[in-house]
Amino acid sequence: MPRYTAAAEVETTVDEQAQAEEMAPELRERCDKVRKALAKAGPQDTRARYQLGELVKDAMTDEEKYGKKAVAQIAVSLGYDEKTLYRYAQVAKAWSLDELNELLKRSSKTDIPIGFSHLLEIAGIDDKRKRKKYVNQVLKEGLSVRELKVRITAERVASGEEPEIDTPKTLSGMRSASKNWLGRVRDWEERLLPALNEAPPPPEVRAKFEEMLEQQRELVKRLQNVNERLDSWLGAPPASAEQPTLKDAQEDELEEDDEAEASVDAEAHDHAQAEDEEEAEEEAAAPEQARTA
Repeated sequence: MPRYTAAAEVETTVDEQAQAEEMAPELRERCDKVRKALAKAGPQDTRARYQLGELVKDAMTDEEKYGKKAVAQIAVSLGYDEKTLYRYAQVAKAWSLDELNELLKRSSKTDIPIGFSHLLEIAGIDDKRKRKKYVNQVLKEGLSVRELKVRITAERVASGEEPEIDTPKTLSGMRSASKNWLGRVRDWEERLLPALNEAPPPPEVRAKFEEMLEQQRELVKRLQNVNERLDSWLGAPPASAEQPTLKDAQEDELEEDDEAEASVDAEAHDHAQAEDEEEAEEEAAAPEQARTA
């Protein structure tokens, strides 16, 4: 894969320097420790993710020490959206480090300890007894995260409980996530797209890329639905009513390109003496290359 360009490296360095200037020394030190833990153990490691949750929990409860913008700074520094960080903090609030270590000593019927994603779902429950009940169910029955989530939702509906919806916090999380994802996509454009000029992947790898493409198509479809609802909520007309789709734009460009080539061919036969003018018209008629979204 191509290395970072000089411009990207400079931009990243400038961002890190600006962030370091604003970040409290204690926060910067702990962010560095968490970053090393995540890099060493992997982003899916339960203890490393719990360590991040502890940091966010402490930052939320001690603004004088870590600063009022500590959570936002952690998000930028470690590449997480704020909504995810708040959920990590819930895990740290629900279980102490000693309690977590005891949980990780227990294995499910599949001989696998409870995962951090399970804890994320259970941590949103205020009742400690219910949290313990769901932990036991995960370990005894080997529930997947999806199965656990379905069970929690079903029991809430059956008991008449309504999940709490914090619209301002949700919208704030959407803004943060959108910013982070936009940065990631730009990084893909910068680093990944040039690598696609190489030979296609072998068959055993191709299936994974095809699965990834399907997930991205689903993501784009769902984002379009969310965007249209947000446009309507803000009082703006849906984007689909104002702008053609990418497919429509590409088809229009192909039709224009065919018409331009036909026109050039006709003029080349009828007016051979005007070769220079025909070449100029052909360049002017060629459609602009569509930008990658």
